[in-house]
Amino acid sequence: MTDRGESGEHTADITETDVESDALERTGPLSDLATAADERRSTARSRERDGDVESPSTSDSDSDFDDLFDREDVTGIDADRLWTELESDPDGPTTCSDDREIRDLDSGSYCHQCEHFSAPPAVACTREGTDILEMTAFETFRIADCPVALEDERLERGY
Repeated sequence: MTDRGESGEHTADITETDVESDALERTGPLSDLATAADERRSTARSRERDGDVESPSTSDSDSDFDDLFDREDVTGIDADRLWTELESDPDGPTTCSDDREIRDLDSGSYCHQCEHFSAPPAVACTREGTDILEMTAFETFRIADCPVALEDERLERGY
């Protein structure tokens, strides 16, 4: 069967046999996934034609879908504490912990430019007394006692 497309040219409707022949010719990346999807689509169409359509709540695919995820009980979360943490300022001013100067810094501006930054795959500072405590965001490190950051901060306050 053919149709006229928007441009007036004849276009062919894709039939189930076209889809099946395309599925056999798939060889690229993820071709197995595409083939499986085509097979499920074809099976669903044949069930619709035969009148053997199951409701989504009773199909086998629901149990397969549920197997992909673990159910977790979330009632143990303290909502007030969670909101307090979310509303706190992560980029807050200098904090001192155990007499250490801790800062959250842009890793591209400081650590990755520094001669004391360890070679990949390690993420560490080789300068004695300076530590990278954690990666707080994609490009942000929480560092302790970095003299470069402390000096930059001192210079900025001087202006």
